[in-house]
Amino acid sequence: MGMLGFARASLVRSAVLGAVALTLGALTVRAVPEIPDLSGYQTYNTYDPIVMADLRYIVWRATGVEDCAALSLYRDLRDQSPDRQLMAKAIAAFGEPECEQSNTLALKQAAEYGRTIGRKPEAYIFDQLAQKTFKPQFGKTTITAQLKIPTKAKAMVLGETTIVLKPGMRVGTQVERVARDWESYEMRWDLSRKLIPATLIGYHEGAFVHKMAEFANIEITPLAGTLIAKNGDHWYGPDEKGIFQFEVLPDKVAYPTTHVAGDMGWIEDTHGISAIVSQALEFKSQLVVGCGDSEGKAEAAFYLAQKGVDVVMPGDRFANLLLGYTAKGVLIGTAPVKLVKGTGVIGHQPVRFALNEPIAVEDTDEGYPLQYYDAPARYFHQLSEYVKLNVRYISVTAADQIQSILGAGTSAVAVRVATQDEDASLREWLLKSPDHRAILFHSGLYPFAQKLFEDFPTQVTFGHLHPRFTE
Repeated sequence: MGMLGFARASLVRSAVLGAVALTLGALTVRAVPEIPDLSGYQTYNTYDPIVMADLRYIVWRATGVEDCAALSLYRDLRDQSPDRQLMAKAIAAFGEPECEQSNTLALKQAAEYGRTIGRKPEAYIFDQLAQKTFKPQFGKTTITAQLKIPTKAKAMVLGETTIVLKPGMRVGTQVERVARDWESYEMRWDLSRKLIPATLIGYHEGAFVHKMAEFANIEITPLAGTLIAKNGDHWYGPDEKGIFQFEVLPDKVAYPTTHVAGDMGWIEDTHGISAIVSQALEFKSQLVVGCGDSEGKAEAAFYLAQKGVDVVMPGDRFANLLLGYTAKGVLIGTAPVKLVKGTGVIGHQPVRFALNEPIAVEDTDEGYPLQYYDAPARYFHQLSEYVKLNVRYISVTAADQIQSILGAGTSAVAVRVATQDEDASLREWLLKSPDHRAILFHSGLYPFAQKLFEDFPTQVTFGHLHPRFTE
């Protein structure tokens, strides 16, 4: 198990016993001495049968104590909305084989509910799975990107990209860290397709969507439940035609609320753009918000942009792959959400940089959980393929080493801000001179970026994907 898998498994273990203590008292689980405080679940209670079954699965996965009876809560669900029924039957369909139970009926029911709510490719696949005739088709989205640099260009302007937040805009989001978060005991969501801001998770993508809702009366739709298919050693999410082409990272497949039978599976708590393409298009999302920290997620964002859908990725580690993208939709990573002349927008924070001025750029060679500090370097390595820049790459080996970049003697820096110390250090540096400017990467998930954009509107910007070059 890699570091990411170990960290997630530890979080699951720390979450489950409290849930068992109050809501799942009939299930016996052995205590594990190293489990920390469980107060987050000791007070948890629910009457929702799907959430109850999900909790039982979390316990099952974390402890290895089989609980096949949990499947009955999904299988026997009555008098529920088609969305909830689809979720329940899909989970049952992929859970039953593990318990040596036939899943034919559940697959047929999932197909019927899929047709009811307009998820036609999923309905077709469920039908074919029930008939044991389904053979997944795999595809590949190739990002097309190109920057044209004027011959006499001497400067570039970053941060001009703008997405206007319109009243009634249909915003599709990943489920995890927006509607609920099983790792953090946030299981209140009832799988409803429309969320009000008060029910959003208060951090990461959830906080970002909440900020959007402050400036426009948007319609927020969690894009829950996606089919996945395995090809070789990798798993893929589908497009709106049921072709599997967007890689889903292994840890998302290992979630306790993901259910796999053979080379097919169903992700309940969707995370990342690669897991929500089909739903985004089926539910006619105009703007999609989700994680963009892998190649597959970047390719999925590009695919949606080709369809005219705007995509925001507050976690933008692989946005460099989209630099100079060609598509109808707007793609954006870490960026401000604010009012401009009374209208809510994302982006719209231009800051100028001379092409020959030195820029100190953060980088790292570390693995999880520090790899995100290489996002600034990824962007500038890609940008340097198009235009000659005076970049000084400075590696960090831990969080809170931003001073090594700020102390490099440049007036421009490209950094990640994910901690209180990094925020305070950058603020102090920015206040020393109005010429000091910062470009933020993979910072939109944390509570510091928005205030930095707000407090330093002429000094702090983002690495948008279509820089404007000027003399």
